[in-house]
Amino acid sequence: MKRILIAMAIVFAFTACKSGEAPATEAKKIDAQKFFKENIAKVEDLCMEERASDDAEISSAAYTYIDIDKDGVDELYIRDEASDSGWLFCCGADSLQFVASENYKLHFSQLGNIIMLSGSAGTGTFYSGYYEIVNSECIGPDFFELNEFVWGTEDSTRTVYHPVTDFDGDYPEEKTRPFFAKVKEFEKTSEWELLAEGKAFKPLYELTGRIPEDEQ
Repeated sequence: MKRILIAMAIVFAFTACKSGEAPATEAKKIDAQKFFKENIAKVEDLCMEERASDDAEISSAAYTYIDIDKDGVDELYIRDEASDSGWLFCCGADSLQFVASENYKLHFSQLGNIIMLSGSAGTGTFYSGYYEIVNSECIGPDFFELNEFVWGTEDSTRTVYHPVTDFDGDYPEEKTRPFFAKVKEFEKTSEWELLAEGKAFKPLYELTGRIPEDEQ
């Protein structure tokens, strides 16, 4: 009997070595609501550093959670209705990541796991910035699309593509084509929806735990 057990152990060990597969490990799940509450001071600092409007005030802002990429981990969306400003944050890899900010001209819309920041960029120009959220992280490159009216030409409009971090020169089509092909596939079955629509917002002080002075 002892010999049989030893033989079986050897067979199992050989099979495991032959397969070369490491035992599966469960992916770490971040408690986003706890994470953002613990890092709210950093969030507030980034909101003021990255605000798209000088009138934005964090003291009057409100927040909501939204799982953009449907991975079970929430993203944080903050809105200051008074100045029509907003900020979007991720907590992928257990670290704080600022995505983008909106103002009275540029607003967030969602299509699948892609966020678009779009609106007028001045006379005759329309701006659309695209940010893809995967595994609770904003992955790059993040593209923007600029539709410009060009006067005095046969083609009265032209579209140029750039990475969000680089405004110099047109971006190679082989870099932008796969991303915008993905957008078009989403658009076949869904429509862009304003991120704020249908969301329940709570005062930001409820997240910070600080009671406003006028309510103390």
